[in-house]
Amino acid sequence: MRAALTLLIASLAPVATLAGGFTPENFAAWISLRAGDGQPVYWYATGHVMDDQTGQVVALMEGIDVARVFRDPERPDTWVQLSRKIFIALDPATGEIQRGPDGRPRRPTAYPFQVKTYTLEGDEIVYSVESHDTASVFAEPPRRNYTARQIGSLTHYNYSMFTDRVRPDGKRSRRFEVNDFFLRPEKGLAEPDRYQYVWTGTGPGPIVASAVSWRYPSFDALPSERLKDYIRRNAPLWLVPPKDLAEIAALKAQVPYVVGPAR
Repeated sequence: MRAALTLLIASLAPVATLAGGFTPENFAAWISLRAGDGQPVYWYATGHVMDDQTGQVVALMEGIDVARVFRDPERPDTWVQLSRKIFIALDPATGEIQRGPDGRPRRPTAYPFQVKTYTLEGDEIVYSVESHDTASVFAEPPRRNYTARQIGSLTHYNYSMFTDRVRPDGKRSRRFEVNDFFLRPEKGLAEPDRYQYVWTGTGPGPIVASAVSWRYPSFDALPSERLKDYIRRNAPLWLVPPKDLAEIAALKAQVPYVVGPAR
């Protein structure tokens, strides 16, 4: 009886939290992979958006995430990433800029800036983010949701993100995403570094989306002429990442931020 009671109590005990798996070495490698070593990095993304009930592809997507990173001068254990993202929706039948119910080209999903910080504490990353999504500026509370694990010679980095907020227009915006980065130590490989992510959300939606992203050293090196042409004509801010925190401060005052019309 006592043995059975011991087993019952053990089964009710909380399961240990998954350790972060970070070391100073793979933390430094993460910073370099994600945001470079001081020079801008360009992550090109391509994917599709599906109706979350039927699985029907309702849009294709292309976009970029441009970033730079520096060490926080006041906190030497912390790195600051300055970045911005923009994604355009494409008609799955024609590959042209998708049009909404009003017949006009859909506005891109755009973030004029994101400020992210990464701090290594023990074997975990403490992560925070502040974003401008063209409608408002908002900050998420710090999280410890990163993991790193070694698979042979490959390092797999994973993190998830959940946001639930009310936008300035009164609409509720909810989004859950999972991100997977893969760092390969071999030098000279023809394929650039990549990561993949899946998210579900309420706008435009409800939807489920999936994308794969590859890293490039410059805007001109990106593989999509359609996307580069769109950004040059409609969204030149996204040609480079934010320069510094002074630029971030200036962008905070630009709410809403208007991205030029698709043509």
